[in-house]
Amino acid sequence: MFDAITEGIKKWLVGRFASAIKHTTRAEDRVLAVQWLSESRALVASDLRPIEKFRRLNSLISSRTAIVAIAKSVSEAVSNYRNSDLPLPMKIALPATLAAIPLVGGHAAGIAAFGGALGVPVLLLIFLGAAGITSIIEAVVTNPEARPHIAEIIDAIVQDERLRRTGAQMKAAMKEQPMDPTRFSVPPEEDALRAYLLGMDPFQFERHTMSFFDAAGFEAWATRRSNDFGVDGFAVHPEGLMIVQCKRNSVDNRVGRPAIQQFKGVIEEQNAFRGYVVTTSTFTEKAMESAQLSDRLILIDMDSLVRWHVQTPTFL
Repeated sequence: MFDAITEGIKKWLVGRFASAIKHTTRAEDRVLAVQWLSESRALVASDLRPIEKFRRLNSLISSRTAIVAIAKSVSEAVSNYRNSDLPLPMKIALPATLAAIPLVGGHAAGIAAFGGALGVPVLLLIFLGAAGITSIIEAVVTNPEARPHIAEIIDAIVQDERLRRTGAQMKAAMKEQPMDPTRFSVPPEEDALRAYLLGMDPFQFERHTMSFFDAAGFEAWATRRSNDFGVDGFAVHPEGLMIVQCKRNSVDNRVGRPAIQQFKGVIEEQNAFRGYVVTTSTFTEKAMESAQLSDRLILIDMDSLVRWHVQTPTFL
């Protein structure tokens, strides 16, 4: 029962953050908000001491006027929780739940210990954790009203310091006709799943593939326009850019060595953190031998892809 109440509170808080961002009037402010959440998520997931997380998260808010406004809006919504649409058990549990957020030296130091319009959202982000922050990003980016701004959001992402060594042409390719990652409904039975994946529209297969990166907590998207790099999807890992090539091949159309060698070159030239080749078929022996020479290239055949549907990969 307690877990259900806590999850309900988290879902409500995600909604408060998402609502505050959606109600900003300028598209560039929504872009800044997605950047802020992405940076906050990395801090929350880091091994920093809790008090250091608090300080850095607070700094991320206070350095940007637009984010300060969003933070204050969230604070006001939470302070007025008694008048919200929360179920009564959650209203009763909310103060004690938030007051127990561990912060300093393992001791509970709740909202009252810091107070202030900025301190409250910081503590809420710590409470929500990386998964909760990802849920906020998803709620904003997949919102129909925000969808036209995905290109602007990606434009902000490609300026990320982690991608500083990525070539200008690749950055341009990253922004060409971006598509949201979309997990399509698939049959649960393995043989039917394999048949479904083999019959998917190639563009749908790319979006479906990138949904696994999105589910793992990374900013991820597919691109509809073909490019000289042979890259169909992008994801941003804390360590840098991940590039993905999707090959929705027939079972007997194995991916060969030339394709792997070419993609290895792209990984090296663009200083990508990881490169993934995802196919509905398999790889030739020569292709696998070539891939083994790089510690940054991962091959995903049909068997591996089926396993992704059972347990979402972590892409460490």
